Amino acid sequence: MPLAAGAKLDGYEIINLLGAGGMGEVYRARDSALRRDVAIKVLPSYISQDPERLRRFKQEAQAAAALNHPNILAVHGLGAFGGSPYLVSELLDGETLRQFLRHGAVPIRKATDYAVQIAHGLAAAHEKGVVHRDLKPENLFVSKDGRIKILDFGLAKLTQSPPEPDGDAPTRSRVTDPGMVMGTVGYMAPEQVRGKSVDHRADIFALGAILYEMLAGKRAFERSTSAETMTSILNDDPPAISQVVKTAPPGLQRVVHRCLEKSPEQRFQSASDLAFALEALSESGSGPAIAITRPSRSRWLWTSAGAAMIVAAALVIAWWRVPPAVPVVESVTQLTDDGKPKYGWLYSDGSRIYFGEGPTGSERIAEVSVTGGPTVPVETGLRYSFIQGVTRDGTELLAYGYAGNESVSSLWLIPLPAGEPRRLGTARENADFFPDGRLVFAEGKDVFVAEKDGS
Repeated sequence: MPLAAGAKLDGYEIINLLGAGGMGEVYRARDSALRRDVAIKVLPSYISQDPERLRRFKQEAQAAAALNHPNILAVHGLGAFGGSPYLVSELLDGETLRQFLRHGAVPIRKATDYAVQIAHGLAAAHEKGVVHRDLKPENLFVSKDGRIKILDFGLAKLTQSPPEPDGDAPTRSRVTDPGMVMGTVGYMAPEQVRGKSVDHRADIFALGAILYEMLAGKRAFERSTSAETMTSILNDDPPAISQVVKTAPPGLQRVVHRCLEKSPEQRFQSASDLAFALEALSESGSGPAIAITRPSRSRWLWTSAGAAMIVAAALVIAWWRVPPAVPVVESVTQLTDDGKPKYGWLYSDGSRIYFGEGPTGSERIAEVSVTGGPTVPVETGLRYSFIQGVTRDGTELLAYGYAGNESVSSLWLIPLPAGEPRRLGTARENADFFPDGRLVFAEGKDVFVAEKDGS
């Protein structure tokens, strides 16, 4: 039975019921000791009837309470009432992301900001060894000031609610052993669908599905039944964001699809990397503010302008005469440690670094995060490949290499993160991209410029 207003739970006084569902009831309550309002979630009594489940619930609640981050719901305490465990947390004012999405797609800038906040929250949790495993719009809260809060950290794998016919809510959790399916249909990573052990990269896949949904206004893997949805997760790629949102920048599309890679090794290897990539996109898409003022004919303006020019010229001369500071290397961070030989020039789009890798005769292009981690081969479809450049938005690589049994190399355009390579012409070992996307290359004694679609 729902708790009545005025009921006492270990120093907390119930004010009113905020909501109820398969995971129990949530109440607004008053903390008499600290004189603040809090949220109390009273969980179903079946949890307390299973000693092992109750032990794990307490363990996960303690882990969630240790996550002190502005994008994670703060947990204040844990108790029991009438045989049912309850959780005390901060009281939020706003709505879940699921409720927010009922209004339609989220503008690109706001969706990117929300994804950055979620990624930062996940990074803090993953650093503590806590994996959410059931990230979805229902577990994300949008406060009235635009702050994202991740809810129910560590509780998803303890929840056991009756399966539903559609893909909205079936949070399935029986045990955490491999072979058991656990998560929410539509947001589970392929390894979750297969019942394999999962790590933090499953959360990155779920965030990719959520970001896709915010941008497109529809789910990435939406099908009529749960079984069809899981099959789609395993086998299908969602339509490109640019097909749904014409104004979506290519870099953002690449980030989303990297999150949704079927193989964990092909996704972002950390939530910090993902946040960095999204923030880089936000910064590159924002331009300086331009102030527009009406011209004045007052003589003092001309006088002031002349004085300002004289001062500016003096400062430039003074600056020019000052010798440049000697650069000092403050620290060096090793990004790779796999023992594989590296060669050629390094190219970066701001979030990934591309380079040549492998012994002579089996050269390939590989990539690594700018923060380090395992190197991942770039699927070029070529026998040997040598990187020449990367576009500014990070959607294409320029390389020369050998296809099949060919003995003559060619210049190729390689879509990222995956796609069919396109031959641009005969081999040119000195080539790169102009900022506008055109190619510049050296051949013989001369330098040429060409469009990407021609040689």
